Amino acid sequence: MRTLRVILAIVLAAWALLSLYVFHWFRDRYSGRGPMHYTMRWILHAPLRRLLHPVQPMLDRFGVRPGMTVLELGPGNGYFSIEAARLMGSDGRLVCLDIQPPMLTDLRGRLTAAGVTNAHPVLGDALRLPLADASVDVAFLVTVLGEIPDRPQGLAELRRVLKPGGTLSITESLNDPDYQFEDTVRDVCRASGFTPRDHHRGLLGYTMNFAAPQSSAP
Repeated sequence: MRTLRVILAIVLAAWALLSLYVFHWFRDRYSGRGPMHYTMRWILHAPLRRLLHPVQPMLDRFGVRPGMTVLELGPGNGYFSIEAARLMGSDGRLVCLDIQPPMLTDLRGRLTAAGVTNAHPVLGDALRLPLADASVDVAFLVTVLGEIPDRPQGLAELRRVLKPGGTLSITESLNDPDYQFEDTVRDVCRASGFTPRDHHRGLLGYTMNFAAPQSSAP
């Protein structure tokens, strides 16, 4: 047991140092605003991320189920996308919307290599989602909310595309330069008409789920 604790402490210390480096790199080069740059895509699949964001348990937290239509906002090059699409099955549809074309190029390659056909990479902006009203069962964002320049507008768009009672799932991690505090996320989502549904705390972060209003009217 003691050996396990020592190993865990070393792993967490290494992740903290790496995160500090990434934070300063982002702040110096990008002022901590906007999406992760394509040149840093390697960190999306860093081995230590499996400790923070274990894929299958987190997809369950997001509420992803077979047969759903799901929006993955800010997928990058697809850390969650392949497993999410497989979980949803042939009757499900995963929309992977990102603002960076190179990320989507990488994602398409990963999906093709994995034989996934029910995931659809889409180039788009969180402030103007290219989706129909009330067309999505679940929308999930992982360390993405803080990258949206106008969060109320972004949440209004998510409210528009979610079906009445649909799930908005927001995950934040302390190692992210644009980390959003729990109270901040809860307040801005409530102000946008979402109702808190459940709350999961994990290693260095959390997932908060919200229900979209039963009426899609603003």
